[in-house]
Amino acid sequence: MINSKFICAYFIVLLSSGCAYSIKEVDVSKAEPSCVKECSVSYSSCVSQGNQIGFKTETLRACKEAFEICVATCPLKADSNKLTK
Repeated sequence: MINSKFICAYFIVLLSSGCAYSIKEVDVSKAEPSCVKECSVSYSSCVSQGNQIGFKTETLRACKEAFEICVATCPLKADSNKLTK
């Protein structure tokens, strides 16, 4: 009985953690939109390739990290340059 409760709780945690790696929290407001779009396409391709790295959560984490790096390398939007000068 205890084992079945533990297994059930484990799967609930495992399934709910799949949403923890969302790119919605990545700030793209200052990046050039065309570059962000390319990063989004790469992210989408990464996620759709399936479980390349163990569990799905690991794949999502790796894809999110790649998206963050991609966005960080994007040039600033034209109006963001004016704000920083």
